[in-house]
Amino acid sequence: MLNKLYRKTRYFLLKLFRIRDSAHSIALGFALGASVNFVPSFGIGLAASVVLAKIARGNAVAGFIGGASFMMTFPFLFYLNMRTGEFIFPQDIGEAIEHHIDRNIEMGLTLGKTFFTGMLLNMLIFITTIYFIIYFISTRYRKRILRFLYLKWVKRKHA
Repeated sequence: MLNKLYRKTRYFLLKLFRIRDSAHSIALGFALGASVNFVPSFGIGLAASVVLAKIARGNAVAGFIGGASFMMTFPFLFYLNMRTGEFIFPQDIGEAIEHHIDRNIEMGLTLGKTFFTGMLLNMLIFITTIYFIIYFISTRYRKRILRFLYLKWVKRKHA
């Protein structure tokens, strides 16, 4: 299983750094594409990643790679959204559900506000962080990473 994850990571890195575009466009597309995974997209996340990257004038392929590479982290990101929102609007969600069982609409709005606030804050932090990381790596280490991945790939095929 770890070998499969390693191969998939290496494949995504190879695809990402082979894109012939500016470092800004690649970093923007990847960050926006990956950030779609903070939102419950109900199966259209990859398409939304590409569209969002195109709208922001980022690279669409990088947006697709970003969306695909973080797709399996959605349950963790959902939990993170709730915890971040709960940090902004302190409340014990478990206790609130027990005591307000007859006020479903109010409880739904409270949980929605908590989730939405956490989602926006997490997306803002995530996009900013990932953008600068990918931009820095693209400008400084792109050729070295491609050479390293290529040499590892060729060695493994001929071994």
